[in-house]
Amino acid sequence: MKLIKSRIFRILMVALLIGFSLGVISFLILKNKSIKTDYINYINLINNGKYNYINGLVKSIFYNLRYSFFIWIFGILFIFSILSIFLIIFKGISLGFMISSVIYTFGIKGLLYSLILCLNSVLNIIVFILLSYYSINFSIKSYNAYRNNRQINYKSFFSNYFYIYIILSIILVLSSVFEIYICSNIIKFVV
Repeated sequence: MKLIKSRIFRILMVALLIGFSLGVISFLILKNKSIKTDYINYINLINNGKYNYINGLVKSIFYNLRYSFFIWIFGILFIFSILSIFLIIFKGISLGFMISSVIYTFGIKGLLYSLILCLNSVLNIIVFILLSYYSINFSIKSYNAYRNNRQINYKSFFSNYFYIYIILSIILVLSSVFEIYICSNIIKFVV
């Protein structure tokens, strides 16, 4: 596959691994302090039957679409496309910290909880990596066309980029629905 063999994709994967490692390391540094992450609160609310699904769905969709929008805009403003790498690092840090804190807080059940939560998180990260790949690729092609005074069909070029953004955003919305309704019921079952 052309995508997996590209240098941009490899850079994004390395950024994710660096972020994941930083997340685990930061948890190990902070583990003696009282840690209350959103995921721990999420699991506790589900276990107590007090989780507000509609509010959680709205927050999850807003959170995911906010990051996808920033990555998409960074691609249009080609000077800022490098910032999408930092967003991938941040997502890796969040994933590493989430897995570490859930396993530390809940023990053996935490391992199951983190696996359940990872299903959705990994899907989101894949979407963000794809969006970042297309964002950086779009900005490189735009910059090269500008630098070489080449004419490209910006209308079709931009419309393809926009359609990719829409499709990946729809996947993020479906991922949010999966996280809130399916993952939470699986977590209830594990309890």
